[in-house]
Amino acid sequence: MKTRQDLKKLEKADFKIEKDASSPQTAHCARCAVRMRRKELEMQIGEDIFMKLSGFECPKCGKRLLGLEEAKKLDKATLLGKAAEGGFKMTRSLSFDGDNYTFRIPKEFTRDVSKRKVEIVPLGPRGFCAYVE
Repeated sequence: MKTRQDLKKLEKADFKIEKDASSPQTAHCARCAVRMRRKELEMQIGEDIFMKLSGFECPKCGKRLLGLEEAKKLDKATLLGKAAEGGFKMTRSLSFDGDNYTFRIPKEFTRDVSKRKVEIVPLGPRGFCAYVE
């Protein structure tokens, strides 16, 4: 049975995030308490799609670890891999204004978007993925 905490009784906690916390230079294994080795890790993100990332591996148990920046890259790549393999998709009409093709993005996809920038990643000669920031 869970007990509810009285939020008013919680003490204030101060913490500091180091400058390079999202891109660590060293890491220790939580299982073995051993310093992990920096290693280039190959991750499979699709049936035929692999990605190389900079991470750490424990010399004893083989546990792998990524920093925040590398994990973000893996997340994006995983989404692109799913899109390339025919995951969720939506059909939109293309318009041509004389110089460019345009299409509309549903507002449900951009509800929490603060900047109106789109990152376009080619997936092949006839495909791309648009990532809205």
